[in-house]
Amino acid sequence: MGKKLLEVKDLSVSFNTYAGEVQALRGINFSVDRGETLAIVGESGSGKSVTVQTIMGLIPMPPGEIKNGEIFFDGEDLIKASPERMRELRGGKIGMIFQDPMTSLNPTIKVGKQIMEGILIHKKVTKEEARQKAVEMLRKVGIPKPEERFEQYPHEFSGGMRQRAVIAIALSCEPDLLICDEPTTALDVTIQAQILDLINELKRELNIAVILITHDLGVVAETADRVVVMYAGEKLEEAPVRELFKNPKHPYTWGLLKSLPRLDMKIGEKLASIPGTPPDLLKPPVGDPFAARSEYAMKIDYERKPPMIDLGNGHLVKSWLYVDGAPKVKSPFEQKDSFKSNNRKKEGNNVN
Repeated sequence: MGKKLLEVKDLSVSFNTYAGEVQALRGINFSVDRGETLAIVGESGSGKSVTVQTIMGLIPMPPGEIKNGEIFFDGEDLIKASPERMRELRGGKIGMIFQDPMTSLNPTIKVGKQIMEGILIHKKVTKEEARQKAVEMLRKVGIPKPEERFEQYPHEFSGGMRQRAVIAIALSCEPDLLICDEPTTALDVTIQAQILDLINELKRELNIAVILITHDLGVVAETADRVVVMYAGEKLEEAPVRELFKNPKHPYTWGLLKSLPRLDMKIGEKLASIPGTPPDLLKPPVGDPFAARSEYAMKIDYERKPPMIDLGNGHLVKSWLYVDGAPKVKSPFEQKDSFKSNNRKKEGNNVN
């Protein structure tokens, strides 16, 4: 990959509520290169959206508070940037696609005008040039008859078309970084695939970095280059996408992958689920945040925070299972593979 476009270092964010301080993010670290897609996955409430909203400067303060950390975008620390500078970057150098296109678009303003608005703010162009650029963006995101669609309101677009229009707005000022916060959640499966293909195609064409927030691991497998697994405001694992699916290391990642539907499932077989609920972030756990829900938890998991261990090839895991002297534990996936290979050997012996 290329030069690091975005670096998040030791980021901690809290929200001050009547009940106390909610520690939403605790020591998050990751980076994104130009031309790369980084997926951030985890259950609802794991801190995915708070992470990207902090990057965009969209956390309301108060009640939000950045307790610690740095966010470098193209060498510039966004935490120290003024509100005016953040307004320049948002929509200009950093674009964002939100979950529901119907709430992202203003229902009283024509779609073309909404695309033009960002272009006029961030680019030194005339209204006619902005109009031409807006029509071009509608064409680029695959909307037929863009000149006609330019004059229509959001309610005249289908769900997939509205999301395409939102993508056109996000990319209209040619950003270096595109943040997608669950961009396909409100869409049906066929339209989801089209939107993901479109994002991938535009990423390659424009050489932009993409951060994809999702809880859909199928989307991750198809779209991402690297994956960060978050839980209860912490990063538990990070790896290249193929490595994560082939050789996951954290018990939480095992739980997420086991809960995916499989083609070889038998009729009546139930999907696996992770027992328990995420911890209360008013009083986050002292040790591994996933310990209370993990069948592999050891005494130390409840007492001390595990170190982030570098397993090589860009694979990082935050767990006591991989320190020297820890008991050897096979992942459920390794056990399944060894079971299959043993069965194949038995079948071979029977043939002989």
